[in-house]
Amino acid sequence: MPVNFDFNDLYAFRALMEYGSFRLAAESICLSQSALSRRIEKLETALGNRLFDRTTRRVTLTLYGQNFAERSEQLLAHVETVLADISQSARRAPGW
Repeated sequence: MPVNFDFNDLYAFRALMEYGSFRLAAESICLSQSALSRRIEKLETALGNRLFDRTTRRVTLTLYGQNFAERSEQLLAHVETVLADISQSARRAPGW
């Protein structure tokens, strides 16, 4: 089943999860609050579930969001490891 989101959406999710505030999360990843909100809405739409409970003061993970957080962290860690390995291999290759 194809999903319509990208790694930047996952990084936006991670920031909002970490900071618990749209303002702080947006600042941490150099986005406007509205751009961050659109990324989170896009992710929630693609997954068919709400990831966060929102109040005027705080943003917290839903139960589904907690489950997704564990899986997305594993995915991002794997991608970051692969990219670091590729970068390191490229530096060791002749002609680089």
